[in-house]
Amino acid sequence: MPATFHFYQRENRPDKQGLCPIYLRITHNRKLKYVSTGIKVLPKEWNPNKQEVRRNHRTYSKLNEELQTIKDDARSALRELRKQKKISADSIKKLLEYSSKDNFFELAEEYQNEIRPKSYYTWKQNKVAIEKMKKFHGSDHLPLNYIDTAFLSSFVNFMQQKPYKNKASTIHKNFGAIRAILDKAVLHKLLPENPMNDISFKLPKTNGSKSKTKLNSKQIQEIENLNLERGSTECNARNAFIISYYFCGIRFGDLATLQRKNVKNNRLSYSMSKTGNKIDVKMPDGVKKYLDMYKFESEYDYVMPFLSDLTDEQRENPEYVRKRISSWNALINGQNSDDKVTGLKKVAELAGIAEDLSMHVARHSFSQYAIDEKNVPVYRLMVLLGHQNIKTTMQYLKTINVKAADETIDAIF
Repeated sequence: MPATFHFYQRENRPDKQGLCPIYLRITHNRKLKYVSTGIKVLPKEWNPNKQEVRRNHRTYSKLNEELQTIKDDARSALRELRKQKKISADSIKKLLEYSSKDNFFELAEEYQNEIRPKSYYTWKQNKVAIEKMKKFHGSDHLPLNYIDTAFLSSFVNFMQQKPYKNKASTIHKNFGAIRAILDKAVLHKLLPENPMNDISFKLPKTNGSKSKTKLNSKQIQEIENLNLERGSTECNARNAFIISYYFCGIRFGDLATLQRKNVKNNRLSYSMSKTGNKIDVKMPDGVKKYLDMYKFESEYDYVMPFLSDLTDEQRENPEYVRKRISSWNALINGQNSDDKVTGLKKVAELAGIAEDLSMHVARHSFSQYAIDEKNVPVYRLMVLLGHQNIKTTMQYLKTINVKAADETIDAIF
């Protein structure tokens, strides 16, 4: 009996969005084998009679092209096995499982595996961009030759619309990951050139001079003066923000893992997880009352309670710790919706602060305070922030120090 190939949808395996996978069913001598196409669509977007994606799907044409390519590959595999006289449903499946080298997402996974040991933060940012691309394309399989300037421009439009409504700066950041993966494809000679380099492809312009959100010392004092219930989310959020401010803008991930051994003898001493740079500075008096709000029994106890319930085994699992930190970071930053205001958004509301408060604002606020009100030289600030070059530090100082500028003009003229 000759081998046959049919596409069908597994409606009993929907994902969280209700998308169901499309499989290629291989039949030979009454034996069946299934190959995932990597394509998922809603049941209403699949035509089982024609075995194709309906026109009501945004990228139906490209998805049907992919399905046709897969079926053509299956027929090619059948012809090859017929010559070898080794035809079976299983052998067709093995030969059909097309090379991952022509799949953008497989190449992206390879790239991510290389990045993750070096920088978890870069890996995490890249993951967001890759997931957006996957949602835009509608499939786990994206042939590299499908990615041209028209595809990339459509992807930009997709990011600018609901549910993302990404601003230009976010789009540029996401496309940094896309560019790196496409550069890898060029390096491996899977693409002749990076389509992002084509003169016809343009990313939206960014407002390069847009200032970073930051608070002045009076606003910081308003937050410190809040009378919050000990142990509440808002209290922990306020404390984390203020401790970060006093601790030279320590990032939330580092603050969450900070142990008592890192804050003894009136000194803060730790290694930044993002850069590996070591910080060893004197603790300001203002931070001590916030540290004293949390009890500890040994020098290995966490300074703040976010990870205090972890077992010894969980503490030794970097992946588990990262996920917990990410969850707490979202909880502490909070949300501001019509029916709910939480975390730092609630703290800002209680303190009468209009700015959009987040943990990273503490880092920018510390930086600007040091420059504007204490006239700290930028090179010294660079050391406290743990930056590796002055350009990164300057990105934190988007607004001009008017007082310093006036004094400089007076000195010159």
